Amino acid sequence: MFGSKSRTILVGLEAGTSKIKVAVAELDAQGSLILLGVAESPSTHIRKCEITDFEMAQKAIHQAILDAEAKMDVSIGEVYLAISGAHIRSFHSRLALDLGEEGAMIEEGHLRELRNLVRQQALPPGQILLHDLLQTYILDDGTATANPVGLFSRRLTADYHLISGIATRLQTTVHCVKELSLQVKGYALSSYATAQAVLTPEQKSFGAVVINCGAGITDYIVYRSGFVAHSGTLGVGGDHLTNDLAFAVKIPFPRAEDLKKTYGAVDSRKEAAYRRVELAAEGTYEPRFIPMSLIVEVLQARQAEIFEIIREQLEEQPFWSEFSGTIFLTGGGSRLEGIQKLAEKIFDRPVEPARLIPFDGEVSCEGRQDWMTVLGLLRYARILEMQEHGRGRWDRVGRSLRRFFSGFRFVC
Repeated sequence: MFGSKSRTILVGLEAGTSKIKVAVAELDAQGSLILLGVAESPSTHIRKCEITDFEMAQKAIHQAILDAEAKMDVSIGEVYLAISGAHIRSFHSRLALDLGEEGAMIEEGHLRELRNLVRQQALPPGQILLHDLLQTYILDDGTATANPVGLFSRRLTADYHLISGIATRLQTTVHCVKELSLQVKGYALSSYATAQAVLTPEQKSFGAVVINCGAGITDYIVYRSGFVAHSGTLGVGGDHLTNDLAFAVKIPFPRAEDLKKTYGAVDSRKEAAYRRVELAAEGTYEPRFIPMSLIVEVLQARQAEIFEIIREQLEEQPFWSEFSGTIFLTGGGSRLEGIQKLAEKIFDRPVEPARLIPFDGEVSCEGRQDWMTVLGLLRYARILEMQEHGRGRWDRVGRSLRRFFSGFRFVC
């Protein structure tokens, strides 16, 4: 507990398609988040971030937890989970509260009433609400505000961005972790967690898109004026690029994955037309040379398709035509050579590689694009811990900051 001599250890867990990742940090008495380290194990029987074999996936998760405990010399009893998958859905909701013909001063109770109304909305059968993220409040004269408490109005309207998922998929993941004698203290949508690791308040305010290029999933989240404006999840990722390459070159998936990691590029440069890369002999496969232009052509086609789908979804949003923020690329797939240039061409917006906001302490994960989600979970967990104990020593965090991160839902 805060204020005691015992350590407050926060643990983020991401069960991804290719890797199980664990990040561990200590939250000290001053609220600083000190990164202790990270650990990982190969992911098995997790496809598109969804468990397909309970026992095998659980063994992989258990191994990553054991490695983290040994490496960081900690005992892990509770974790925060990253949630993703093609089953994730997002949508917008606007609700209003009448305050009487004469108007009334808006109080905290009115905000809670609006949030309760949001959480009572009907979802498609089998869906569960993951996040209810406040976008803005609107007064009766059309004035938008992030904090209407103390203001007078006859009507208070609230806009929310809601994120839901299939309940049984989430229950499977949670149960898999709980059977390892671990408490699932909370969870966050992967793209939302990633944003906490790479976006400053200024970037969120000005406008930013974070695209996380994972192995089985590509997800993204959009910030405008400091709040989440939109999010999306695609059931396609780096593994699809590898599959395409394996088919084109006629080699097994593991060899295609190595080829992609070593020579992967999506930039059609002139020298690529003449360059060839050697594919060494292995098993029954003879050594041969592969045109670099073929590798670029195959990978570029699929990556461009992924970006084009995201662009089409963004163009459906009313804010996109006026959006002038930056697109940040992260995830293991963002390391493909030329991907920034390709994204700039497709989105017609400035594109940069996402950069980790540094943690306190001596441990650094700078430049590790594939670790951003689980590291973002730690920052998300920090806010929730401070929010949970806000009546005590954390009051200095302030109401607005706690409210900003209050769109959190428990599955169990």
